[in-house]
Amino acid sequence: MIENYREHQNDFRSAVDRLYTIITVLRAPGGCPWDRKQTNKTTTESMIDESYEYLDGVLKRNIASEREEIGDVMINVFMNLRIHEEAEEFTPVEAINEVCDKLIRRHPHVFGDEKAENPDEVLSLWNSVKENIEGHKDKSSDFFSHIPSSLPPLEKAYEIQKKLKKVGFDWDDTDGVIQKIEEELHEVKDAIARGDQDETELEIGDLIFSVVNLARFLRIRPNTALFRTNEKVIKRFQRLFDIASDRGIPLDKDHVDKMNEIWEEVKKQD
Repeated sequence: MIENYREHQNDFRSAVDRLYTIITVLRAPGGCPWDRKQTNKTTTESMIDESYEYLDGVLKRNIASEREEIGDVMINVFMNLRIHEEAEEFTPVEAINEVCDKLIRRHPHVFGDEKAENPDEVLSLWNSVKENIEGHKDKSSDFFSHIPSSLPPLEKAYEIQKKLKKVGFDWDDTDGVIQKIEEELHEVKDAIARGDQDETELEIGDLIFSVVNLARFLRIRPNTALFRTNEKVIKRFQRLFDIASDRGIPLDKDHVDKMNEIWEEVKKQD
């Protein structure tokens, strides 16, 4: 480990060593009570949060934010590594060597004699190595065994559909997916008309699943698309709020028409 972890480093290896040394000090007896209390679970949850904050910087093209947030992601990655090392389960070197070997093994078109001219051929090679060389075949009794049960529902739907695509259970074109969305929307309307709350919930789930399918078919991550929409709505409504405040317009049901006018005004500005 690096001796003087208080000093800035001028090369990548030393900078990485500095970060891991600081985390080791924080986790050591006499270090930070909060850091010493962290577990793989809490650290991973934090890593997910920091990843979304990094994505926020990426989508906003904020380089300073990206630099800071990707550093925060690294803190949590290294914290997890340190926790495993403390438990004598594996070392950071073992984890990194393993993933390096995997990258070389799964890129035979770069590090071997195989050919891959486009991303689809690369994925085909990748999956072939996983199954035929590494033996990562699905359990015959559990087709979805490699999909983590802890995934958020939106991401899980995406991964389920990717899995189905691998065996050819997929749409031929976007028209089929869009027709399915329209069909599911019609079923939602029918459930609402019948006043069946439970059935309505199920049908809305089917509708969302179909929309996720369309996103996947178009090579769009649904969580990223929804993230961008959330940010857009926040930005626009904050602008609406500011304009309404300047004009003395209350935000309530009695002034919805005025709010809609301002909303359209804000949209045109965007």
